[in-house]
Amino acid sequence: MPNRQSQKIPFNLEWIAYEHFQQAIDNLLSAGLSAKNKASQKRVKNVIDPFSSLFIASTFAIEEPEKLVSFQDAESALRGMSNAMGNFHQNILGSLDGWVNHDAGYDLECKSRKIIAEVKNKHNTMNMSNKREVLEGLRTALRQKKGTWEAHLVQIIPRKPVRETKQIEKNLYEIDGASFYHLATGHENSIHDLFFAMCDYLSPSEQICEHCKKILVESLPPKI
Repeated sequence: MPNRQSQKIPFNLEWIAYEHFQQAIDNLLSAGLSAKNKASQKRVKNVIDPFSSLFIASTFAIEEPEKLVSFQDAESALRGMSNAMGNFHQNILGSLDGWVNHDAGYDLECKSRKIIAEVKNKHNTMNMSNKREVLEGLRTALRQKKGTWEAHLVQIIPRKPVRETKQIEKNLYEIDGASFYHLATGHENSIHDLFFAMCDYLSPSEQICEHCKKILVESLPPKI
């Protein structure tokens, strides 16, 4: 975990208070550390497949047992961390003025704008059955609301890096992360600005930050 106590981290996000950003980051790091620790504990408790272990070592040219163990722990931890990123975006968006975390039935609510949302970190987080359940949950929530509300199924990382708000039916939409961040914050490129702020706060090296910036270009819609 990066040690930031002795460093002054630049922070230029106008649409969120630094303390809310920092709390969301701290929660994310805690979730990652917990997933890492649980992965190691599972490896000790569970029966490990020796065939799979040998196959992994051969495929990735791992020669030292310690590196193989570390690789297997990382693989298990990554599976456990999948929900953490969705929760991170929910925490960021839920701390904006007028927005709150809702959790029961859907993730976010903005009463002043009559918007509710369910946030998923990536387009492939859900299969078709899960997606139908999520959309039905949003329909149910809309029926329970007084007045005309909108519901959004948010996919932070969309299937294609384009901004798109797709109307599923009246008042129900599917939307990419860049578009929803714009909608929620009023800043066109707020999701990109969030990433750069995270780079300053989290990246263990400049090389990693530059590599992840290249991934950003390939996976998120471009800046407006």
